[in-house]
Amino acid sequence: MRFGVCTLPTRPVEALAADWRALDGLGVETIWLPDQLPPRPGLRWLECWTLLGVLARETSRARIGPLVSPLHLRDPTLLARAAVTLDEISGGRAELGVGSGGRRGLAGFVEQIEAAWSDEALVPNRAVPLTVGGMAETALRTAAGHASRWSSYGGEGVDPEPAAELARRQNARLDELCAEAGRDPRSLRRSILLGYLYVRETPWRSEDAFREVVARWRDAGMDEIVFVHPPHAAMPEGAVEEGLFERLAAGWVEGFAW
Repeated sequence: MRFGVCTLPTRPVEALAADWRALDGLGVETIWLPDQLPPRPGLRWLECWTLLGVLARETSRARIGPLVSPLHLRDPTLLARAAVTLDEISGGRAELGVGSGGRRGLAGFVEQIEAAWSDEALVPNRAVPLTVGGMAETALRTAAGHASRWSSYGGEGVDPEPAAELARRQNARLDELCAEAGRDPRSLRRSILLGYLYVRETPWRSEDAFREVVARWRDAGMDEIVFVHPPHAAMPEGAVEEGLFERLAAGWVEGFAW
């Protein structure tokens, strides 16, 4: 099982920079930012791509990117350029996550990004690993045909067991779609974004709770968990054991058998 974090852009830039330096030092494999409008009026919510350019300089190991950039907010050609620019800034560590944002046209959006990457006059560098986020059939089909990672959020405010069962069925469908596309299903990473506003998992209550969460999603066919960070911002009151995230993250680097 691999692990990453999605940091909420609700704090001052200096505080976010300190968080990213600490996460990079812990050895977290991927650090993401959500690319969306503020989820509620009046909430401090800094813009994703501007922050990514700044925070890329605060890290040296972690892979970084948006989780996800929705098609209704971004032009695909400009997004392709932004991803390659971030890849240069970060020394080749960029990831590009895209999603439909609840609208149609995801496959065409991805194809336009790929077309931009193939035009050497437009972005004379390399393509960036692509993540497709979403739970609809269109997202699954697009991920199987184009992406290196499929990202699911599991549903909003749902309990763990039904969410994991849905993920198990979706992973089986992805296997079918990969076969149709002529690719090895194992070449598509399966990732779940966990925060209490999504699936009601509380992995930071204790180490035992963390192990139960990992086992549940591994059994569902996921090979990566992305946790919303900081833990207190994504968990109900009283559901975080102080210092547990940092202790466990050290184990991720050491390769403990989670």
